[in-house]
Amino acid sequence: MKRWTDELKRGDQVANLYRSEIEQAKVLLDLLRWMGESDKMVLLTDSWERPVFRHAILDAAVEEGRLSPLPSRAVMFAAGRFDPEAFLVFILDEISRSREEGCRHTVLVWEADWAAGLDAWNQVAEFGSGLALAPLPGRTTVVAQYGTAVHSERQTDMLRRSNQLVLEAGSLARNFWVVSNSSYGGIMTAAVGTVAKKVSWSER
Repeated sequence: MKRWTDELKRGDQVANLYRSEIEQAKVLLDLLRWMGESDKMVLLTDSWERPVFRHAILDAAVEEGRLSPLPSRAVMFAAGRFDPEAFLVFILDEISRSREEGCRHTVLVWEADWAAGLDAWNQVAEFGSGLALAPLPGRTTVVAQYGTAVHSERQTDMLRRSNQLVLEAGSLARNFWVVSNSSYGGIMTAAVGTVAKKVSWSER
């Protein structure tokens, strides 16, 4: 049976539009099965304590150090606003920390449902879609999760159209478009300058 992860490559950046908590958790399980034994997932979610995430595979991954859950809103909305450059620095720090722990590849998953009703949503959505224009060290794989239950149809449709890779209902679709990377190049340059001594770029 074909899985959506059969088409996933290291370094891909995906928008996951999930319809239920079960579907959200299944994507995490799929990613853990796809990852190598020495890979690590950093998960930003405000839903970690919910029963749906109390799965033996997820619990075992935490105990083994292959999965590190962190609060999403506290990280992404620090100081009461979303700062794209600060969040990029956080991502690069997590990649560096994973490497220092001996991990070969980092998978970053963040849940952005907290932003659905805030003015910050546009910034978060733009950051998620634009990150594909700024390749991360070590071909880091990124999955941004958006629950359709808390997003409007307009927001959901915007996410479908503005991301290069979209995962929905177990199917991975690719959008083909060409856009300027000048703005994200500037953000990446500034952020990388902050953590350059920590992160090796040799595997890009």
